Amino acid sequence: MRGYLNTAVMYISAAAVIIAGGTAILRRGFFFAEDFYGFAGGWFIFGAFLILAKLVASISKESAVSLTGTLNWSKSRAMITMLSAPFLIAVLYALSWFREPVSFQGTMNELLRWSLYSTFAVLAYISTKSKGSAWMITAAWNIVGMALSLSALVAVCGGLYLPYFVAYSANPGVSATGARLAGSLQYPNTFGAVMAVFLLERLFAVSEYYAGSTVAERSGAEITGAEESGTGKRGAELSGSESTGAERSSAERNRGTHGAGAALLRLLPLFPYTAALLLSESRGAWLAAACACAAVLPLKRLQLAPLLAAGAAPVAAAALLYRQLAAARLAVEPLPGLLALAGLWAGALLAGLWLCRRQRSMAGGSRAAALGLAALCWTAGAAAVLQQVQARITEPSATVSARALLYRDAWRLAAEAPWLGRGGETWRSVYLAAQSHPYVGSQVHSGYLDILLNLGIAGLVVALVMLSAMCWLVAVSSPRLLPPVLVIVLHGAVDFDWSYGLIWILLFWLAALAVANTRETQPTLPAIQLDIIAKRRGQFSTRTSSKLIIALVICCSSSVLCIISWRAQSAAALYRKAVILSNPAERILLLQQSLHRNPLSPRAAAALSEDLSQAQSKKVLVDSLIYSPENPALNWNMAELMMHEDRVGAALYWVRRSLRLDVYNFKKRTIAIHAMLLLGERRLEAGDKKGAFLSASSGLELLREYKLLAGRAGSKEYNDRSFHLTDQATNLGQQLDSLMILSVTAG
Repeated sequence: MRGYLNTAVMYISAAAVIIAGGTAILRRGFFFAEDFYGFAGGWFIFGAFLILAKLVASISKESAVSLTGTLNWSKSRAMITMLSAPFLIAVLYALSWFREPVSFQGTMNELLRWSLYSTFAVLAYISTKSKGSAWMITAAWNIVGMALSLSALVAVCGGLYLPYFVAYSANPGVSATGARLAGSLQYPNTFGAVMAVFLLERLFAVSEYYAGSTVAERSGAEITGAEESGTGKRGAELSGSESTGAERSSAERNRGTHGAGAALLRLLPLFPYTAALLLSESRGAWLAAACACAAVLPLKRLQLAPLLAAGAAPVAAAALLYRQLAAARLAVEPLPGLLALAGLWAGALLAGLWLCRRQRSMAGGSRAAALGLAALCWTAGAAAVLQQVQARITEPSATVSARALLYRDAWRLAAEAPWLGRGGETWRSVYLAAQSHPYVGSQVHSGYLDILLNLGIAGLVVALVMLSAMCWLVAVSSPRLLPPVLVIVLHGAVDFDWSYGLIWILLFWLAALAVANTRETQPTLPAIQLDIIAKRRGQFSTRTSSKLIIALVICCSSSVLCIISWRAQSAAALYRKAVILSNPAERILLLQQSLHRNPLSPRAAAALSEDLSQAQSKKVLVDSLIYSPENPALNWNMAELMMHEDRVGAALYWVRRSLRLDVYNFKKRTIAIHAMLLLGERRLEAGDKKGAFLSASSGLELLREYKLLAGRAGSKEYNDRSFHLTDQATNLGQQLDSLMILSVTAG
């Protein structure tokens, strides 16, 4: 029964991995927290059930180390490190909850995210323990990649309307063609990085297959020729008889499985992946892919020729499609677009198959000619693409220099809490206060900096150890999977890929595929080695009581996370219904219910405070500021409430506080100066000359600060928020001068 249960858990875990990947691509890559609340609620219960079932199915006194199955001791430690790190990061976010983070809502979101990632990593690993379940996640990997690429290409070529699949920009520094393919992720840079991941995985898989097939065939031919010539010695023949038979059978298997259909199936995804990567126009993704290849190819020199042949035709065809679509700004008629897509795809498949067969040829001249033609295709494709985006590559990049400013502000913010950070979504919560220029950037554009801001050096070290263990495990288990892993590691340093849940799902998925490949190719260990490993495992044997403790922790934590997810999902759904209602009473009722389900949400509190009476709004804002003390919207709503009261000191306090949290907001500054004028006029009418003078002087001080900021912003290159000194603020300054004179004269 334990054996049947164990097998069932493996297959169900593989199904769970497939469901998670499919849901992620349908839900915008799990970028927005609301997209995964509902999924996470069911995932935690389902994942906990599978993990508990795996514990029940494990043999008596099984150790934590033995859960790695047939992996050797070094790989087991790397795997344990990789699987433990996401749980540790989730624990760090849970601890941030007790340290008064900058945003309780953001900390909750990150806690749910990393709990989901850690559970996915464990289930993905469990699914590799059976050949059938490992085959399932391998096939699903290719299905997910094809779904991402084809949905984006069909949206462009087939006239299928999918909102935000194409990102338009008139800025030549952002897009050379004016339109970039964003796919279901709705962000071209991350979509390009994901396409680079799938492209390199398939490209190195095809090149590894052809490289192995070529070596096997040549070895078999050489051995056959030596036997026919009769020049070998009898002793050598006897000693090498087993290897000769093995090499012959290997070559026969390769020839048998290398039919036209199987070869076309292997080459099938290369063209759509390449076309989607080029149409994303992501320079960072292109560079990350090139660097990943450059890092791995010296270690796999035998794969250079097969890789060159396999990728030549898809690259050339994709470059041609890119030039055609770029000329039309990714807007083509459906029928011609689909015909061009299908024709180039078919041509790339046939030409790729011919080149791969030619480069495997025994004849040196034929092989050299095929490789020369492949190199020509690569050169022509690269030249066609680079000619189109030459300006973005050779000229100074505005986006690069803008990110340099953003990184500088982020480093300065990280220095305020260097060791443990300030909780989840720190940059998104406080970037308006931390920015030195009026740019627009709620994402820090670096996964490493984002973790540093959230969890400090402690969290960054855990993340780096996890990525290092993963890269080492993949490198020694399945080197062909190292390039796609490196793409994620490299591109995440210069963009906010890691804010997408899909990226982490793909990363742990790749690690699981590497482990699956290891188990398929690893020979049976000698008895003495098995005995040594068994003894080493015995040193870490887990008693029944330990398993009960683990089961209790899993049950409690999954239940709590499930409740949090479902309440957050319900609150988000109520908020979405409320914001589209025009009836104030119904709107207030739904917002109150939403805030009751999730009191951490600052946007629900801010929206509710705008519809209630002054006293009720003040109570809602005070309660919500406990969970989001530096939220600009909540602080500004409180400032507006204070402006309508006659207390100059309280109004000025909240005005300054809200402006400090949103420095480059010219509308708020103009409203604040106007409020000081109205408050001073009311004080003067009431006979409070001192209060009128204080209000007027405070308004003039706010105006002086506004002018200084506007003067500096006018000389700044990056003014995405159009921060400037308004004419209304200048006129208000004259009225404040008059009010000050009146208050002094009347005194």
